[in-house]
Amino acid sequence: PPMEAVGVVGNIETPRVMRTFKTVFSQHISDECKRRFYKNCYRSKKKAHTSTAQKWADEDGKKSIEAEFAKMAKYCSVIRVLWHTQPKLFKLHEKKAHIMEEQINGGEKADKIS
Repeated sequence: PPMEAVGVVGNIETPRVMRTFKTVFSQHISDECKRRFYKNCYRSKKKAHTSTAQKWADEDGKKSIEAEFAKMAKYCSVIRVLWHTQPKLFKLHEKKAHIMEEQINGGEKADKIS
């Protein structure tokens, strides 16, 4: 199915397990992806990730996002991308997008983030 990138996750290796360090979501998240964050989407006020969009629009927010990317490049050992399917493009009676995480291999950490 058609896929779309939603965010970036940075993981740190601890002695026992991999742990999520930072997660940065993209500026625009489609309604199909937002549906996955709700149990009853039709009843909700649909406020998921509105603060993320405001963060990308504001200058101080952009600086904090760049700082998060810099921390990810410095400390994280594994960089992963969050993907979601686009159910409106294939003919199924489904409105919720499936979300998956995929690891990026090869290259420098800074290149993986940008």
